[in-house]
Amino acid sequence: MRNHRLTLRPAYTMVEILIVLLVLAIAAAIVIPNIGSANDSQAIAAGAILQSDLEVTRSMAMATQVPYSLVFSADRQSYKVVANYGGGAYAAATAINHPVNKGKPYEVRLSGLNGMSHVSVTSADFGGQPYVTFLSLGQPVAGGSIVLGVGQVTVTVSVEAMTGIVTVTRVGT
Repeated sequence: MRNHRLTLRPAYTMVEILIVLLVLAIAAAIVIPNIGSANDSQAIAAGAILQSDLEVTRSMAMATQVPYSLVFSADRQSYKVVANYGGGAYAAATAINHPVNKGKPYEVRLSGLNGMSHVSVTSADFGGQPYVTFLSLGQPVAGGSIVLGVGQVTVTVSVEAMTGIVTVTRVGT
C-alpha cells in the first residue's frame, strides 16, 4: 500500500489577497482621474504659453516705458507682440524681435508649436478689439480674454482691466 503524503505549500490567505486588491483599487481611484486626455494637455499648455507671452509683453511695457501690444488674428490662428501698435490690419503690424529667439519675430502660432497641433484661437476680445495693449505702468488699455479650444476642452486666458493680471481658466470635459 502506498503512503500518500499531503504536503502543504506556503500560500497567501484570502484576507491577504483582499487587502492587496483593496490597496490597488484605492491607488487606481487616486491616479485614474488625474490622467488627462491629449486635448487637456494641449489646452493647458497653450494657455500657459499665452499667459507667459502676455506677462512678457506687460513686463516689456513697464521696463521700456513704451506701450506694447499682443495682437491676435483668428484667421491666421496666431498672435504677435508689437510696439506702439495703433490698430489696423494684423498683416501690416510688425512684430518685435523675440527676446529669446534672437533675430526672429515675436509671432506665435499655437497650433504650430510642438505637440499643439489641434489648438485654435476661438476668440480674442479686449474692449471690442482683437488686441491688448499694456501701458508703461503695466495696466492694459482694456481688459478682456482670449478663448483657446481643443476638441471639447476650452481654456480662457483673461487679463484683468485695472491691474493687468493674467489668469487661465479651464472649461469643458
